[in-house]
Amino acid sequence: MVGVCALLFGCYRRAREGEALVLVRGGEPTRVCFGGTWVWPGLERVEVLDLSVRKVVVERRGQQGLSCRDGIRVDLRATFLVKVPRDEAGVLRVAREVGCARANQPGEVHALLEERFASALAQSVGTFNFDELVADRGLFIDHVGIEVGTELLGFQLERMSLGRLEQTPLDQLDPTNVLDAQGIQKLAERASQLAADSVGPWSDLEAAVPPREGGEEELMHEEELMREVERALADPTRRN
Repeated sequence: MVGVCALLFGCYRRAREGEALVLVRGGEPTRVCFGGTWVWPGLERVEVLDLSVRKVVVERRGQQGLSCRDGIRVDLRATFLVKVPRDEAGVLRVAREVGCARANQPGEVHALLEERFASALAQSVGTFNFDELVADRGLFIDHVGIEVGTELLGFQLERMSLGRLEQTPLDQLDPTNVLDAQGIQKLAERASQLAADSVGPWSDLEAAVPPREGGEEELMHEEELMREVERALADPTRRN
């Protein structure tokens, strides 16, 4: 009697908080359980799927910076929070298309979704001028969410946050690249216009370029900026 009770007890499985049980039995539909259930050895197999939030970080900077509509390149760092929805359809899709073992590994989830998120970021950046981008980060985040969509192999995007968002340094631009050349020209025109309008000397790069965010503001004299722009325009050997 004791042996039978022990056997039955060993066949009972309960999902912990933030988990789902996926039960597979040959020839029958796969079952999903968020509580407790009986699992009969030899007849069905049980896998555990983690439903907790996963973080996917996408960073593009320097030569990999993203180009705005006006050609000005930006460095950015975005964090996407995703999870498997707590419903049978979502769990079954992730189990089928990704596999429970793979979906339970944060590194695997990052590898699966990073390119999708990077593409959405690039598409979104390209629809804004630089001034528009830094003026309304919320609008940009909303636009990225639309570009990401809902087809994420069963995962669900919970939230996106934007950390670094700043102009790519001039020495990382390639004047032979059409978009970079356009951005360099844009910065040159802006610097020249502000210099002509200025009553007195100014020594802050912010006067020519909107402030760089993320706590990494760099101060530069007007003449330094102009020299950088001129060097970029004149040097055909620089490449991304």
